[in-house]
Order: sequence, then C-alpha cells, then structure tokens
Amino acid sequence: MSLFVADGLVKRFGGLLATDHVSLTVEAGEIHALIGPNGAGKSTLVNLISGLLPADAGRVLLDGTDLSTLAPHQRARAGLGRCFQITSVFRNDSVRDNLLLAVQAQAGSSFRCLRRRDSERELMARALELAAQLGLTAVLERPAGTLPHGVQKQLDVALALASRPRLLLLDEPMAGMGPEDSLQMLGLIERLRGDTAILLIEHDMDAVFQLADRISVLVYGRVLTSGDAAHVKAHPEVQAVYLGTEAA
Repeated sequence: MSLFVADGLVKRFGGLLATDHVSLTVEAGEIHALIGPNGAGKSTLVNLISGLLPADAGRVLLDGTDLSTLAPHQRARAGLGRCFQITSVFRNDSVRDNLLLAVQAQAGSSFRCLRRRDSERELMARALELAAQLGLTAVLERPAGTLPHGVQKQLDVALALASRPRLLLLDEPMAGMGPEDSLQMLGLIERLRGDTAILLIEHDMDAVFQLADRISVLVYGRVLTSGDAAHVKAHPEVQAVYLGTEAA
C-alpha cells in the first residue's frame, strides 16, 4: 500500500464543487508534485489533506491509518507535516528559539520548570541538527523576523521537519522568491529526497520538472492526469489548459 492515499476527496462550497472525487497517492521517499491553473482546487485539496477543511466525502490515509476524522494537530502528530505559502515563524524570537520550541512541541514538555529550555541537551542537539540541515547555523542568534524572505522559508521548513513527518506538504515554497533564493530552496528540497515523502504544490514549472518523481495535474477540481515529467509535458490537454500552448 502507498505511504499516503487521498481517496475520493470531495469539497463543496454551496453550489461550487471545489474538489471532485480527487484521488492520488504518494509513495515513501517520493516527491509528488501537484500542479494546475489558479482556481483548480489545489489549496482546497491541501487543506482537506491537512485537516483545515472537513471533507464532504472521501478519506485520507497515512501509512494505512485513516486520518479523516482527526484535527490538524492530531494529523501532525500522526506524521503529516505542512508548510504554508505564508511563513509562520515567531518573528521576535531567535532562530535557535524557534527551532527549540518546535522540537520541544514534538518531544513534549519535560516539566522541569526551573530549568532553561536550552539546557535540555537532546532538544538542543536536535535543534542544531535541523539548523545544519537547512543551512541556518550562521543565523541561529538572529531574530527570525529580521531574516530575508528566502531564509525565513528555510526556517519554516525546518520547523515542519522538527516533527519528523512521514509526509511533508510544501505549499508553493518558492512563492515570492527571486532566482537565487529559488535555487537555494530547490537544492534544499532535493536534499530532503528520501528523508520524507513530499507533496509539492508549486507554480515554478522548471522546479517541478526538475524535482518531481511524479506529477498530478488538477483542473476544475479533478485530476486530469498523473505521470512523470515527460508524460505531463507531452499531454495535449495539459499543454492547452496549463502550459498555455495549443493542443493538437
């Protein structure tokens, strides 16, 4: 069985059918990209998967466990991580404290009320490991809010990885980035390959074609097609609907 399964997810907003029985899978260690034009239902689908929106029908399974009735924080505990389009960091706290808080949230409080959080050796070791993995060691003492946009995105990914997710939802990680920051993020995602499965929502098609093992194209709330980059590039309806070229 696939590591992650979205099975027949349906979401209606009044008379609008935002997701129309969407089904897709993500394999262990895979980078699976989800693409589609604006209004295709990508954000709605990610919100259904992460639990921010309740589905009207369908199921979400992670490693065989049905997450469909769980709240977002319970899905996170079960191994589902997420990074949003807009970074969510504690802007006034240092990068070190952001990482320590995320690691502590995953590990649970030690309840040692008279000890500093950074005196917990295991928490600190994990925070420093994440900083090294995401290229944040040099800015550990900087307030998160003073970091450039691209580095804040790196921190956001580090916070999501603190929970050691089995599936990481990356929602437009390169949004708002310049070419240099985009290249850095692309390299970061490439380095995560194999550590965790990734469902990547991204509009940068060059990055998608470079990173994705498999691509699903969402159009009008339905999966139009799924396959590797060569399959998607050659699909006439994808060319017409998404890539902006004429279909045969």
